[in-house]
Amino acid sequence: MLLWLRALWFWGVVERRHLWLTVLVVAVAIAFVLRKGITETEIRITGLVLQVLGIGTVAWGIHETRALFGHPGILTVAREWLRRFPVYGGRVVSGNASIISGGGTVHGRGYASDNAGPDATIEARVEALEKNVKRVNERINQTQSEMDGKFRSQAEALGQEQQTRSKEDHKILAKLEATETGGLHISAMGALWLLVGVTFSTVAPELAKCLN
Repeated sequence: MLLWLRALWFWGVVERRHLWLTVLVVAVAIAFVLRKGITETEIRITGLVLQVLGIGTVAWGIHETRALFGHPGILTVAREWLRRFPVYGGRVVSGNASIISGGGTVHGRGYASDNAGPDATIEARVEALEKNVKRVNERINQTQSEMDGKFRSQAEALGQEQQTRSKEDHKILAKLEATETGGLHISAMGALWLLVGVTFSTVAPELAKCLN
């Protein structure tokens, strides 16, 4: 039961919190305006409050968009700007720099060969040739293995880079979609508050006469 109630709370209230906030503000404003004995000034002030709240949703949407792309808030930017206020008489700025040199890698390769000598017999020369051919084949096999290993490493690196790029592309698309459509609920909230606020401010005299 508790888990169901919690899921019901998140489904009905948390997920639609902007809707309920909008309805609550409008309902409170209408209930305040429709009470008996209200004056024209109070109706105009109520409309003004709703208009200010509607304009505040614009700042709210801007803040969410900046946060979505990792930009600091307006207050943070303002504080950083004030900290850079020029001091009278100049300001001493000190700094240091360091240079880091990356290590280099040096590869070397050596090989050996058999030499039968100038006075060797034919059998000795043939034996030396066989050993040299065997060493050449071993070096060829080793080189091919190293090349295959490098090709596999490059293929894996390219595959990893493609996956990373694909993930980043999806993130960018999600941010763009959220920027274009994610703030619609805030815009709708502000539009409704502005509509009710402008209505109250415009028809305040007539509404006050009807209620009194």
